[in-house]
Amino acid sequence: MAPDENRLDAMLERVRSLPLSHDGAIEEIVDACDSPYTTMPEIAERVGSEPALAAIVMRQANSAYYGYGRKMETLPDACVLLGIATIRTLALTNAALRFLAVDRDGLSPMRRELLDHSIATAVAARSLAKRAGDPPDRAFLCGLIHELGTIVLTRVAKPEFLHCYVTARKEKRGFTEVEREVFGFGAPELGARLAEQWRFPPPICEAIRCQDDPAAARIERSLADALHCGDWLAAEMGRGLVPFSHPEWPQKRAADVFGMSPLNLAELIAEVDEGATGFAIAA
Repeated sequence: MAPDENRLDAMLERVRSLPLSHDGAIEEIVDACDSPYTTMPEIAERVGSEPALAAIVMRQANSAYYGYGRKMETLPDACVLLGIATIRTLALTNAALRFLAVDRDGLSPMRRELLDHSIATAVAARSLAKRAGDPPDRAFLCGLIHELGTIVLTRVAKPEFLHCYVTARKEKRGFTEVEREVFGFGAPELGARLAEQWRFPPPICEAIRCQDDPAAARIERSLADALHCGDWLAAEMGRGLVPFSHPEWPQKRAADVFGMSPLNLAELIAEVDEGATGFAIAA
């Protein structure tokens, strides 16, 4: 079922009113990254004013993927290592996750479950990408924001989202299937379009859109495969908000890319458990 583009565009217009941060700090960082006149020390100073983002930048710079050879101990050095494009992506990722920490209402417990599921998916996608020799940190970021569409729906369309949730639970159906009936599109399409508006890298936007069907990916199928299997693994573990129609196994072709089998499932689960334990994202 193709998404209703008119209704999707209308929802995106509603989303435009959502601030990235309560004080405009994230918007300033993104604008600084987009400006040809801003220097890296100025960007690092702005990042330093946001402790949660600064922690993510330092964590990313010191990850094994960048393999600089020595520990990054200062924020300016970390920013130089990562580069402007990655800092911009991290700032927007942090903003997306902050959406889960606002609006203390009846959906707050569900948003906490979304965060738990997103973290577990990110850790699982990173582990799988490592096994395939793909960039693990990009898979990790993709996992963190793969529920961007759902996050937004809990903010700007609360009654309709709750109706989708209740219907999916009652009829044991997938969230996306019910969302398409109610909204005319699913959360993956909304999340992908929003990621495109925020100018996330195209492979991440595509992976979000194709998370339920990675075979449809054309730009970088391996990233969509990692997200699809990571999402399945997080749901299999019961981490956070999981679908009521959880399949017995991810798409076989995608699972085979990472050598997934029932024989090593326990090993994978233990790896994700260890990676997600104590992982926290400040809001």
